Amino acid sequence: MAKFELTAENYYSLDANNAYWSASLIKEFMDCPARACAELRGEYERPKTTALLVGGYIDAWFEGDEAYSLYVERYHDEIFQRNGKPRADFVKADEMINRATSDPVFMEYMEGDKQVIMTADIFGFPFKAKFDVFHPDRTVDLKTVKDFEPIYKPGQGRLSFADAWNWVFQMALYQRIRAYNENNVLKPQYLNCITKQSPPDIDAIELDQESLDAEMEVLQEHMPLYDAYKQGVIEPPRCGRCAYCRQSKKLSKPTRLEYYRTGDIEE
Repeated sequence: MAKFELTAENYYSLDANNAYWSASLIKEFMDCPARACAELRGEYERPKTTALLVGGYIDAWFEGDEAYSLYVERYHDEIFQRNGKPRADFVKADEMINRATSDPVFMEYMEGDKQVIMTADIFGFPFKAKFDVFHPDRTVDLKTVKDFEPIYKPGQGRLSFADAWNWVFQMALYQRIRAYNENNVLKPQYLNCITKQSPPDIDAIELDQESLDAEMEVLQEHMPLYDAYKQGVIEPPRCGRCAYCRQSKKLSKPTRLEYYRTGDIEE
């Protein structure tokens, strides 16, 4: 296990991300190993998007008054216009909060300790997690999403929004990290979701154990490769599509037009 004490203040720090694996870091390696490694080296930092700020705003509201006040103070200029009125995205965020809090079942699954930090040894690697809702009988993660429609991903076809965003994997890892600390008992996992539609849709989604187990099997298979990328043993491949790859792209020769017609990689 990594020798690094995690707190709310340093959980997302570069040192913590280098000391521990996490669901977020694994998802980074799934998307673009080159970008993930550049971030770990401090050579690249993804810009804070409005979507991330809105998600953090809603998380902070559900965490409690103190967390919400601190978040609004920290991101005051991003949340409010010069005239003091909230920007449109945060008006929508308040609408999403109001929709969720009006539903007794949704709020029942928001009961529990908030933002609980745990670490664990998974497949011989140190992992960290921060649980949105830590209830004695279950773990719940709060998610915001455009809508509940399936999402098409190249090479994978139409996926549920939860699979497309790798949230099932995230909850599978959370389940195992919690089990490591609780006598290997696998607790049920839920996603409490709010859409950005007008009006917002809501749902509390229970994840089946078969899918959670399958995600962990895939992770176990890929961890040695991800760690080799992280340790610099193997050059991490570039996805060629993300902002980091576009920014750091260097031409070595012209590209044949056929590549853009067919997508075939040149020899």
